[in-house]
Amino acid sequence: MITDMEDERFFEILARLERSTSRLLQDPHYGPIIRSDGSLAELEEMRIERREREERARARKLRAEASFAEG
Repeated sequence: MITDMEDERFFEILARLERSTSRLLQDPHYGPIIRSDGSLAELEEMRIERREREERARARKLRAEASFAEG
Protein backbone atom coordinates (compact mmCIF):
# COMPACT_ATOMS: atom_id res chain seq x y z
CA MET A 1 0.00 0.00 0.00
CA ILE A 2 1.34 3.38 -0.95
CA THR A 3 1.50 5.97 1.78
CA ASP A 4 0.22 9.50 1.19
CA MET A 5 3.74 10.93 1.47
CA GLU A 6 5.18 12.86 -1.49
CA ASP A 7 7.40 10.73 -3.73
CA GLU A 8 10.45 12.91 -3.26
CA ARG A 9 10.17 12.78 0.53
CA PHE A 10 9.55 9.03 0.47
CA PHE A 11 12.66 8.39 -1.62
CA GLU A 12 14.76 10.56 0.72
CA ILE A 13 13.58 8.60 3.75
CA LEU A 14 14.14 5.28 2.00
CA ALA A 15 17.67 6.26 0.99
CA ARG A 16 18.47 7.31 4.55
CA LEU A 17 17.01 4.06 5.91
CA GLU A 18 19.01 2.00 3.39
CA ARG A 19 22.26 3.69 4.43
CA SER A 20 21.67 3.52 8.16
CA THR A 21 20.42 -0.06 8.17
CA SER A 22 23.42 -1.22 6.18
CA ARG A 23 25.82 0.42 8.64
CA LEU A 24 23.96 -0.79 11.71
CA LEU A 25 23.85 -4.38 10.47
CA GLN A 26 27.64 -4.41 10.35
CA ASP A 27 27.95 -3.22 13.95
CA PRO A 28 28.47 -6.04 16.49
CA HIS A 29 26.15 -4.40 19.03
CA TYR A 30 23.39 -2.95 16.82
CA GLY A 31 23.38 -5.69 14.16
CA PRO A 32 21.46 -8.23 16.28
CA ILE A 33 19.05 -5.53 17.44
CA ILE A 34 18.27 -4.49 13.87
CA ARG A 35 17.72 -8.11 12.86
CA SER A 36 15.31 -8.75 15.73
CA ASP A 37 13.28 -5.52 15.95
CA GLY A 38 11.54 -5.69 12.58
CA SER A 39 13.65 -3.03 10.87
CA LEU A 40 14.51 -5.37 8.01
CA ALA A 41 10.83 -6.10 7.41
CA GLU A 42 10.07 -2.37 7.39
CA LEU A 43 12.88 -1.80 4.92
CA GLU A 44 11.55 -4.53 2.64
CA GLU A 45 8.04 -3.01 2.77
CA MET A 46 9.48 0.34 1.78
CA ARG A 47 11.37 -1.28 -1.11
CA ILE A 48 8.10 -2.80 -2.33
CA GLU A 49 6.42 0.60 -2.06
CA ARG A 50 9.30 2.15 -4.00
CA ARG A 51 8.69 -0.29 -6.85
CA GLU A 52 4.96 0.53 -6.80
CA ARG A 53 5.71 4.27 -6.88
CA GLU A 54 8.14 3.82 -9.76
CA GLU A 55 5.56 1.80 -11.71
CA ARG A 56 2.92 4.48 -11.16
CA ALA A 57 5.34 7.20 -12.24
CA ARG A 58 6.12 5.28 -15.44
CA ALA A 59 2.40 4.83 -16.11
CA ARG A 60 1.77 8.57 -15.59
CA LYS A 61 4.62 9.38 -17.97
CA LEU A 62 3.28 7.01 -20.63
CA ARG A 63 -0.23 8.47 -20.31
CA ALA A 64 1.14 11.99 -20.60
CA GLU A 65 3.18 11.06 -23.69
CA ALA A 66 0.17 9.35 -25.27
CA SER A 67 -2.13 12.32 -24.65
CA PHE A 68 0.53 14.69 -26.03
CA ALA A 69 0.89 12.54 -29.17
CA GLU A 70 -2.89 12.39 -29.68
CA GLY A 71 -3.57 16.06 -29.13
